[in-house]
Amino acid sequence: MKKLGVAILMLAFIVSCGNKKDETGNGKNSATASTVKQEKIQNPQGATVALNQADFKIENDFIYYQGNIFTGKVTFDNNVKSGYIYVSNGKIEGEAEINYKLSGMKRNEVYKQGNLISFSVTENGITTEIGLTADSNSNSYMSKKAPATVSTKYGKNSYFINLENATGRMEINGKIFDNLNADVEEENVQSISSIISENGGNYKVKYIYDITQGKILEKKYKMDSKSDKSEVLSEIRELADINMEFSNGMRMFGELLDASAGTSQTSQNLATATQEGQVAATPVNTATQPQPAPTGQDDDLALLDRVYDEVMHKNNTAILNTFSKEKIGYIRNTMFAKKGYKFKNPKYASYFSQKSWYRGIYDSDEILSPEEKRFVLILKEKE
Repeated sequence: MKKLGVAILMLAFIVSCGNKKDETGNGKNSATASTVKQEKIQNPQGATVALNQADFKIENDFIYYQGNIFTGKVTFDNNVKSGYIYVSNGKIEGEAEINYKLSGMKRNEVYKQGNLISFSVTENGITTEIGLTADSNSNSYMSKKAPATVSTKYGKNSYFINLENATGRMEINGKIFDNLNADVEEENVQSISSIISENGGNYKVKYIYDITQGKILEKKYKMDSKSDKSEVLSEIRELADINMEFSNGMRMFGELLDASAGTSQTSQNLATATQEGQVAATPVNTATQPQPAPTGQDDDLALLDRVYDEVMHKNNTAILNTFSKEKIGYIRNTMFAKKGYKFKNPKYASYFSQKSWYRGIYDSDEILSPEEKRFVLILKEKE
């Protein structure tokens, strides 16, 4: 009887330990899930209004519509971007969607009390989402500018890294690899990896996130079929190149408000010309050629147009050999200036601010067409 009692006590102890293990120990996976869970931000209810300078203004860091603090959905559509932003009591709250017309990129952002807490970028069928770390002292998700999580999905593959506790997860062709340790390859660079079998061989697949540069890579290494110790890089793919200068919601709204003035003026001029019996000009496809230079263009704009025509239309890259590296840099940045890019580099900000035709409106460099991007890359290689 005594032995039976001891046996029962031992069994109870084992069951108790097992329950504790189940409660705490999916190990890192449980920690990952609890750390990265974001609260669901509800989009505020209210009227849907198109953005325009006549009705909207920003005052004391609040958004006003027709003189009253606004709550509702604001839509916008200019030459470069379209989308919507939700506002609650004058502050950006909930979802915002920005569609870049020339590049085809889509960016979705989520705000809480005016602060960005997460965003995703979709381009070429690949979606990457970044979750940001909150600063408990200021309740600002931007003050540390520190990503907490990163995930990428395309086709049947998906990757996830919890940057705060260095854990991750991969799914490749439907097969899941969970509870992975994230390796710190160098400062501000984390990666996860796993070995898969494919085409009769073994491969190591690595997902790498460079936090500072915003670059996300997928690398595949062929393993030695005998020992699996030798690794030969067989494939590398850039999944994303994300602007890590996190947007300030109110500043973004202000830029869109400024851009709406140009859109309204263009529409007004077109309507006036039509009313006066003038034939409206056929729209030009800006995705295949640069926009005409403004009237009264200076030497920079004329030179840009000439070099662009030689390089992109006549395939004459030799013309770049006639310029110094510094001059090529100015030609390249004239393209951005012409599109309305707001320069962060003091050198170019100072130079182009003196141009009568320059108007810095856009914070993002996603304002170039695919052909213009190729032109910029060709020049960049020569600098």
